[in-house]
Amino acid sequence: MKRLFTLASILVVLSLFFTSAASATSPSAPGQPALAPDVFVDYTLPIPVNIVFVGYTPSQVDTGDIAAWLPAAYEPVVRYPEFYGSPGRDMGLRYEFTYNYIFKNDAFNTNFFKYLKFIGTPGDPTLFQEDYNDQVNNILDVTGPVLYIPATRVETYLATKLGLTTKAYTIVFINWYNDPGFKFHVYTKTDEPDPDTGYNFGSLRSSRKMIAYGGSASRLWFYDFSAGPEAWTDNWNVDDTDVDGDGYSDYRMPPIWEYDAAGFHDPAGLDDDMGLLTRFVAINLLFTPSPLYDPMVTAPGYGGKKIVHINMMEDDPANTGTDWISPAKVNQEFKAFQPHYTWQTNMTQVDPIDAGAQLAIRIFTGLDSSNDCWNFYGDTFAEPFCYFEELNRPTYIPTYGAADYVVPIHAFNTEDASMGSQLGLLGFADDNWVDGTQSAVFQFDTPYYRALGYGFTATTIHEGGHHLSLSHPHDGYDWEMDIDYPALGNFYFANSGDESHTVMSYISLTNKFGMFNKDNLYRWETAGYLNWANELLADLQADPGYASVAMHVMFANNQANMAVLQLNNWNYAAAASAARKAYERLALAASILGVSTPDQAFALRARPNYNEAPHEGDPIRFPDN
Repeated sequence: MKRLFTLASILVVLSLFFTSAASATSPSAPGQPALAPDVFVDYTLPIPVNIVFVGYTPSQVDTGDIAAWLPAAYEPVVRYPEFYGSPGRDMGLRYEFTYNYIFKNDAFNTNFFKYLKFIGTPGDPTLFQEDYNDQVNNILDVTGPVLYIPATRVETYLATKLGLTTKAYTIVFINWYNDPGFKFHVYTKTDEPDPDTGYNFGSLRSSRKMIAYGGSASRLWFYDFSAGPEAWTDNWNVDDTDVDGDGYSDYRMPPIWEYDAAGFHDPAGLDDDMGLLTRFVAINLLFTPSPLYDPMVTAPGYGGKKIVHINMMEDDPANTGTDWISPAKVNQEFKAFQPHYTWQTNMTQVDPIDAGAQLAIRIFTGLDSSNDCWNFYGDTFAEPFCYFEELNRPTYIPTYGAADYVVPIHAFNTEDASMGSQLGLLGFADDNWVDGTQSAVFQFDTPYYRALGYGFTATTIHEGGHHLSLSHPHDGYDWEMDIDYPALGNFYFANSGDESHTVMSYISLTNKFGMFNKDNLYRWETAGYLNWANELLADLQADPGYASVAMHVMFANNQANMAVLQLNNWNYAAAASAARKAYERLALAASILGVSTPDQAFALRARPNYNEAPHEGDPIRFPDN
């Protein structure tokens, strides 16, 4: 999806001292102020990564082969502007990795496997294990009883028993297969049904039985090569190279017993597959990913709130959309995600949908070929954006305070037939079709969707997460290789990233933002607010009345010091909160002096309208199971 460049190896280091240079080049000394007027600081953070092997011996795994795949560093970028040919805003962050390889001893392994047996519930093989048994080339047949093992309990056990520092990320590779007490098994999460329909995906669907999980309450992700086979990565299919029918071979990791001379993978390839999973899933998608959109675009002005406004369009005479959404639940999850803001979620209803809005959606779904504002962009996918945001936003989204940031969400409760060519589309968080800046969310629900288990609430949280900046855990960016990749073809195995604790997954097992989401957003915000503060401080110092706001600057500097301290201590929520307080206090000083502040326009730079950006939505995956 993107061009490929050679490895960039530019070293940037932390600086917090006062200078007039354009960028920071050295760390601050004790006693020096944290804020640096007119300096853009690149915060370099050491990121230890533990790679733990449970059920493997050092003779079975060549860590050198794994290490050959691993990155030395990562600098997050704002992904979407790059599709328009723009580098986007410099995030001001650099991660430098160190790797620690840990093989657990027989005693740990024995106790862990006993624990899996203890908490597992026996049952019949899953639909996809049976499909695996029906393959022509499978090495063996999965036999019951199969253990259904709670994934979050396993994550908690590993995070506790491994006794590793919380100031690191950990990936655990598991192999129970060689143990005499081995049982075929899968992992489950069944405690969060859909908040609107009550449908329990984790309990009812074989397609939601997993081989990996993590990030619910720890910085750990485990991947069990001896679990499954399962649906989400299609590793049950050992007969076909192209499993999604797009004409390209799909690379995936089979269960451990298929690493055999007669199996799906050469046994020597296990080390490489561990390296691929560590780099292209754990690091790039979970531990230290890049944002989809610029998170600072959604920062409210001084004293402002973050407001989710849901515009419910009623396009189904037999059903009412407001019956299938909980604004209170939406607000609860966003408040838990970004507690350093004041949140508000409101909803208005257009019942029935007006003629103009209905036409716009019919154009988008291919049911009407009329010319309209989409013609300017040459793509009917642009119709919702240009009609609801460019031309008619005040009609559907109320005006709030000047300092508030509003997430505009247009929800369409419609009939199955009215989805036309877009049947199966749950929603999308659109950009502005100019430079890759987020614009509005569009989402859909129908009787068919609800029969499958989907209401509006989970989609609202998911698409709102995109709008705030988050990518999926199955697609992302590799900084050293400069490639943006989806879970297709050579990266098909990246679907395993969905098997983690986040509403940004397609797997529908939680409606919450997980530890990995929070860590990353808070780091992005900390660097963003501190660099905004540096920019604003320079303007304040240039004002003749600067002395009158000196106390505000002192408070801001103290908060900036706290932010940097917490950032280095892996207390990322506290870091983001302190960084925002630093910037907000300078914004107060600016309002006193009449100095303008950086705002959303900081990230809005005019770019030509390229037609290469991948405008697409979030579909229902595995509608049949």
